[in-house]
Amino acid sequence: MKIAQIAPLWENIPPTLYGGTERIVHSLTEGLVKRGHEVTLFATGSSKTSARLVSVYPRSLFRDGVTWTNIMYPLLNITQCFDRQSEFDIIHMHLNKSSDYLSLPLARQFPHKVVFTLHFPYPASQARHDRHLVLQKYKDLQYISISNSQRKGGENLNWVATVYNGIDMSHFHLNSNASKDYLLWVGKFNPDKGTKEAIEAARLAKRKIMIAGAVDNLEGADFEYWDKHVKPLIDNKQVIFAGEVDDLKKDDLYGNAYCFLNPITWNEPFGLVMTEAMATGCPVISFAQGAAPELIIDGKTGFVVSSVDEMVAKIRDVDHIDRAFCRRHVEQHFTDGIMVENYEKVYKDLIS
Repeated sequence: MKIAQIAPLWENIPPTLYGGTERIVHSLTEGLVKRGHEVTLFATGSSKTSARLVSVYPRSLFRDGVTWTNIMYPLLNITQCFDRQSEFDIIHMHLNKSSDYLSLPLARQFPHKVVFTLHFPYPASQARHDRHLVLQKYKDLQYISISNSQRKGGENLNWVATVYNGIDMSHFHLNSNASKDYLLWVGKFNPDKGTKEAIEAARLAKRKIMIAGAVDNLEGADFEYWDKHVKPLIDNKQVIFAGEVDDLKKDDLYGNAYCFLNPITWNEPFGLVMTEAMATGCPVISFAQGAAPELIIDGKTGFVVSSVDEMVAKIRDVDHIDRAFCRRHVEQHFTDGIMVENYEKVYKDLIS
């Protein structure tokens, strides 16, 4: 098949540090190339790929300080692909930011060959009525969810499949002899991700916690959350900040953690950090939001809870979790190979 992958321009493919959607696009693109498909990737010029790379901007928009409200570069990226639609059997558009909605009216010209993966919660679950209205206008296009829970509020969209995200298992190694002297939180600092709640749980449990992630200077609300609600809690004794980390450092942090705390307060569409942690054998304790109940086997690979107090109580039960089973769970359900195979099936079904 001749396949176009349209990636966001905000981060490189693959990202060197933070970037969940970009990491998925990279794994999918590389996997499709290995399976013999002719793949063209529309992404930043500094991206690294085995596919044919087409770019309208040389670097990561975010790293260059381009504001999130910019729609011009995404417009150029999307139209660059759609103008050449006759070259492809399938165009796979990865919806990540509001600017990506520009692709929806364009797909009306040839809806049979365009498929959209949503990498954010369906907007109605976040009270974003304007975005909900846009998706409803184009509800008959072809959509893929990355979890079943992601469809909440938009059940009437033309969902053609659910394809879970997959991770490259070679980046994460089972650590059966973890030091276990700290709890861990990894992610982007914003209220939805629950950094403050993770720190609170650690303090109540009288445990040390490591936090690692990206500080967004371009998003005012996120930076304010970091600056006023998270940064003052860091004492580098009980609460230690590890900065924004790459895969090598994440593998070490996950593998040596007692458990991973994920007190999310939003409809998380997937949550790569949960699968990454479990791939190293690190159990996950998460609030029962979004896809968490689909990723965690409660009592087997971690615990699904509803409050900080429940999280604290379950920290005491982590010793009963089999770390090797955590990794096997990811190997059986959430690898990049499984993801690529499932997307390939979707493409073939749409073409036929």
